Amino acid sequence: MRRTGLFLLFALTGLYGYSQDAPDQNLNERISNLESKVEKMGQLKFSGYVQTQWTWNHADVSTGDQNDFSLRRGRLKAAYTSKYGEAVIQIDATEEGVKVKDAFLKLQAPNVKWVALRGGIFDRPFGYEISYSSSRRESPERSRVFLTLFPKERDLGAELIFKGPQGTKLHPLTLNIGLFSGNGGQAKETDSRKDFIGHLSYTKKLNNFTYGLGASLYAGGVRLAGDVYQRAYKFTNGAFVEDTDLKPGDYAKRQYYGVDGQIGLSSVLGMTSLRGEYLWGTQPGAAGDSKSPTGAIISDIYVRKFSGYYLQLVQDIATSKHSLVLKYDAYDPNTKVDKNECQTKGDIAYSTFGFGWLFRANQNLRVMCYYDINSNEKVNNNAVDAKYKENLSDDVFTLRLQYKF
Repeated sequence: MRRTGLFLLFALTGLYGYSQDAPDQNLNERISNLESKVEKMGQLKFSGYVQTQWTWNHADVSTGDQNDFSLRRGRLKAAYTSKYGEAVIQIDATEEGVKVKDAFLKLQAPNVKWVALRGGIFDRPFGYEISYSSSRRESPERSRVFLTLFPKERDLGAELIFKGPQGTKLHPLTLNIGLFSGNGGQAKETDSRKDFIGHLSYTKKLNNFTYGLGASLYAGGVRLAGDVYQRAYKFTNGAFVEDTDLKPGDYAKRQYYGVDGQIGLSSVLGMTSLRGEYLWGTQPGAAGDSKSPTGAIISDIYVRKFSGYYLQLVQDIATSKHSLVLKYDAYDPNTKVDKNECQTKGDIAYSTFGFGWLFRANQNLRVMCYYDINSNEKVNNNAVDAKYKENLSDDVFTLRLQYKF
């Protein structure tokens, strides 16, 4: 009986221990699994913004279509981040349909923070304004020179990103170098040749003062993809002449240089921001338009020397939620001609003076009122449309409401 009693005692003790440990073990496993799931959910983030606007365009007064409502941007972005990098997809949904804006992978070794590799569809790393988010930009659109040279801002390609290591004198430096298809946006590859883009920037913060400098290079070409009747023209001695060195299948030179600078100063007047960029180089375009192609060109190509720039001042009003904006930009698609020597509509230079007011109700809601005064060269030349003998009436007023989440 004594042995039997001892046996029962040990058995009961074991059962008691199991009854206490088993639930605890199961609970710990469930908590561990839950924490793992929550951690993964935290790695996936959704963000976006919606811009709805009313515009009054003086250019459409004669047609009665100058008064327009539109959904300028409807962005939804998903980003999954881990120790090895991130994957990003961003779409744009407006009344014109749904389009992919970004779709890329950015890879980075866990212990190597100074270099990363990105591939897919993303902003071309040229200058400052291209990568400056449309949700933050203080003017309705980018400058004319960027809208012309880099339509849709993005391109299909791959780049290496070098960032100066934390805690070293090289930390303010960032170098982006990449190869791109050259067609912009979501356009497919039309040839096997790639365009090179590089941007070197230096950004430094000193108490209430921040400044940045940058330099950019674009080296590529536009392929003559048409039949034997397609021609390339270069501007020589005041006129376009056929470039007999270029045949179908050859590439017309497309090369840009750029410098950019930014200054930010916080004072009793509020934050003062001054930004500017200057671009110049060689641009292949059409007879009546110097805009970069978004696919294979089958028409004649006109190669021009161009220049363009912008200057922008943003002044916050003390500690209020209001800001005032002034911006001037100019683009000359053919620097080799004076206004009355323009051979085509694509040679006419433009400038825009814009001014506006911003109200940031909170971190999500923003209101913009902005007026663009557009000017063009007055060309007294029978080779160009007679309407360009005067300055076109094409000013634009924009009232925009933005909600960011």
